[in-house]
Amino acid sequence: MAMIIHKKTIQRSLGRTFSFVMFVLMACLPKEDPLSGPIEPNLRALSLSEEKLSEANTHFAINLFQQLGATPETKNIFFSPYSIHQALAMTMNGNEGEVLQEFIQILQMEGMTLKEANQAVKDLTTFLLEVDPKVKLNIANGIWYKEGYQVKPPFKAASQNYFQAEVAPLDMFNPNSVNIINNWIANQTNNLIREMLDQIPPNAVMYLVNAIYFKGDWTFNFPKANTKKEKFTLRDGREIMVDMMDMGSASDLKVSFGQEATYLEIPYSSGQYSMGVLFSQSGDLSKLTPSLTLENIQQWRAEAQERGVILKMPKFKISYKMENMKEDLIAMGLVRPFSYHPDNFTLLFSNPTNGLKISRVIHQAFIEVDEKGTEAAAATIVEITELSAVPSGPLQITLDRPLIFFIQEKHSGAILFMGKMENPLEN
Repeated sequence: MAMIIHKKTIQRSLGRTFSFVMFVLMACLPKEDPLSGPIEPNLRALSLSEEKLSEANTHFAINLFQQLGATPETKNIFFSPYSIHQALAMTMNGNEGEVLQEFIQILQMEGMTLKEANQAVKDLTTFLLEVDPKVKLNIANGIWYKEGYQVKPPFKAASQNYFQAEVAPLDMFNPNSVNIINNWIANQTNNLIREMLDQIPPNAVMYLVNAIYFKGDWTFNFPKANTKKEKFTLRDGREIMVDMMDMGSASDLKVSFGQEATYLEIPYSSGQYSMGVLFSQSGDLSKLTPSLTLENIQQWRAEAQERGVILKMPKFKISYKMENMKEDLIAMGLVRPFSYHPDNFTLLFSNPTNGLKISRVIHQAFIEVDEKGTEAAAATIVEITELSAVPSGPLQITLDRPLIFFIQEKHSGAILFMGKMENPLEN
């Protein structure tokens, strides 16, 4: 007997099937977080020393930016002033007298004792790590010193108590030691900063390292569907096509309009962290840079008011490395620590050493800005070396170039034979 199915039954069945298929398809699509309003931050009153340190860090950041941008280059620059500031502050504890004063001057810590500065570093770092539970922030310090040397207890205690630094001996002659430092940096920066240290010279005695990692979602996300190729005008007037993000609808952003520039704050999460942006219609940053001062930043922040803004901005990614910040830091006033001066690092080691100096300050930073938010990381390495340190191991020398040679008598110094060898195969 033929089965008779009612037309409406078929329609209902097809409708349920269609709904189920659409549900499965929607579940498989990547989900985009909805626009989230601000969440409550973990706020507390800052101590006077924390306020001083925050201002010192901002002042240091501006001075360093001015120094790095002194040449009229049109290349991207990205660095972490907080990382550099903290690495140098940690290094500062190995010094006293006039050398210590140079560190205090460049770090803008005048008027603070060493103990006050150290305590402020600890307290402000703790505040930054705890203020926004939705922002991922990691700030870590590590110190490695030459195996067989003895670090003075006060320096070690200050490094551990105020900077929460790992302090450990390291076999500087072991080729794998480079990997120990590089792997530590990679672990602390979510693998964004890798293979930072190229080599350990035979006279290296200490590495002081800071690493910082940040990941924050925008308070108001940019829908990915709105991102399109649009024009971006370079400083010289040339136009290029970039992936331009678009919020699509108005969001409450803080804006301050000035005669020479516009200041904008794009908040992350609770709004305690934000991306500050300074821009002008001309796009000539050489004209904007002189106006970047501590006083102006404080004024822009104070005058910025919330406005409904439909923001469009390009996605971008920057990787930047300074192989040695020596010349820039010398230009900023940190001079003596970069030469083998007898007053350098007198509070570092208990064992006798030859002259010590900072041979390299290496800095590497990375940032990626997309529709969801920002991920950034940086690390700073301060390398301290010893004058004429004798390697404790066999020295390998290969004479694989033309050479001059002579045969001499030891007591009189007389040279009996002398010559040069250009080609060992020639008779």
